[in-house]
Formats: sequence, C-alpha cells, structure tokens
Amino acid sequence: MRLLAEAGTPARALVHSPDKAAPIKRLGLEVAVGDFEQPDTLDAAMAGCDQLFLLSPVSPRQPRQEQHVIDAAKRAGVAHVVKQSVPGADPDAGLVFGRWHGQIEQSLAQSGLAHTLLRPNYFMQNFLMSAQPVAEQGVLYGMTGEGRISYIDTRDIAAVAAQVVTSPGHQGQAYMLTGPEALSAAEVAKRLSAATGRQVRYVNLPPDAFGQALAGAGMPGWLVDGVVEGNTLLAAGHGATVTDEAARVTGRPPRTFDQFAADHQAAFGGQPS
Repeated sequence: MRLLAEAGTPARALVHSPDKAAPIKRLGLEVAVGDFEQPDTLDAAMAGCDQLFLLSPVSPRQPRQEQHVIDAAKRAGVAHVVKQSVPGADPDAGLVFGRWHGQIEQSLAQSGLAHTLLRPNYFMQNFLMSAQPVAEQGVLYGMTGEGRISYIDTRDIAAVAAQVVTSPGHQGQAYMLTGPEALSAAEVAKRLSAATGRQVRYVNLPPDAFGQALAGAGMPGWLVDGVVEGNTLLAAGHGATVTDEAARVTGRPPRTFDQFAADHQAAFGGQPS
C-alpha cells in the first residue's frame, strides 16, 4: 500500500476491523471494512475497483475465503486480479499449502477473470520470528539442513505487486519470485554474524523437536504440521531455484540477504554503529 500511495495511485485496503484502518488512512488511501467469511461485505469493498490484489492469512479456510473474494470480484466487474500464491501450487500438491493455493488458482482460472499469479519463495522476514534466540543465544534454530533456499525480501514482493497492478502486460502470467541467491541455513547464520558483529551459529533440529518448538511458541497444530512438511521439502533442495523475474518486472535487482540482515541487525542483537 505504501508504494501505491507514494506513486499517487488511488487504492482501497480491506481491513477486518476499524481499528486496523489508521495506518492506511495516514497514507492517504481509502479503507473498507469487510470479512472474507461475509461475502456481502466484499461487494461494497470492491465497488468501483478495476484491479484487485488478493492475499489472505494462511488457514484451512483459505480456499473458501478467497473463493468468496473471487466471486465478489466477478460480481463487481473487476478487470484484473493479482493473486499472491506459493511455488508448486497445485490442487494435487503434496504440501498442504500448495494444495490450498492450487485450489484457489484453479477457482480463479475457472472464474474467467483476467489474472496474474505471484509465487514468491520463502520470505527473508520469516527469520525475524527467530530473532530472539539469535539475539539472546547467538543461535539460529531450524530444520532445513544443508538445503539451499532462494529467500526473497517481502519488500521486493510488494514492489512486484505494485508494478503488476499499475502497468499493462502481466495478465495471464505466473511469476516465480526469488532473491538473487540460494543460501543454506548455515550461510544465513554467517550473514547474520557479519551484520550483527557477533557470532551466530546454526543448529539443525529433527522434525519432532522443531515441531515441538513451534507448538510451544503457540502455533496451532495444523500450522505446525504444514511448516514441518514444508521445511522437509526445503531441506531436500526444493527451494533452491533462483529466477530473475522480480528484477524483470520491477527493473531493479531484488535485495540480497546481506541487505536484509543489515536493515534488521538490531532485531538480531546487533549494536548501532
């Protein structure tokens, strides 16, 4: 939303409750209050819109919720839908997140709406959930072993999305979005060490221990199972592909992990220079 506001592009954000509206209004953008579980609230939210960026929180109800949005977009006469999906999305995918997004992509295709798919790889920002043990213990815990992953900064995903909804030529495309390099978790730890000026080491956990740690942090069981399943695939090398599609769409290279780590070094225990 910030990129659209900076470009002077009229935009409206859907929020679940009015108390979420203030940051959007400060950007000078419109706000609509709605609920993916209440389709009638979506019609008013989309009135007059010709472009829709579709992203909802992961949950077992995600396919149904996004189906409601797609149906409302069709009723509202939206010209183009940009959906954020995942790599390997397919209704028959082995990974549950891939199945859910595959079902949504299938619904979007069947709707007849013009659309573009964004399939970003693992977010660099996910490492911020590990910032506390990194800062306090100098340890990065995970279960991806030696698997290399082409992590992408969410700011670059946002830049791609903003470009796609404001320029022609993207309809019918599916963009696999990655960072500029594929790194192992041990290499990530080295990059965090360099950014913070303190030693960070990677500790690989077996799936059971990793799942227990996630559950202990309050993650619901269905999400724990999905994350462990996904990390098992990443450990096997399924996240190593590097593409140039983010650069081709935005006209600039995506951020490196070094840039991400430098920007967030304080969260990982680094001291201000």
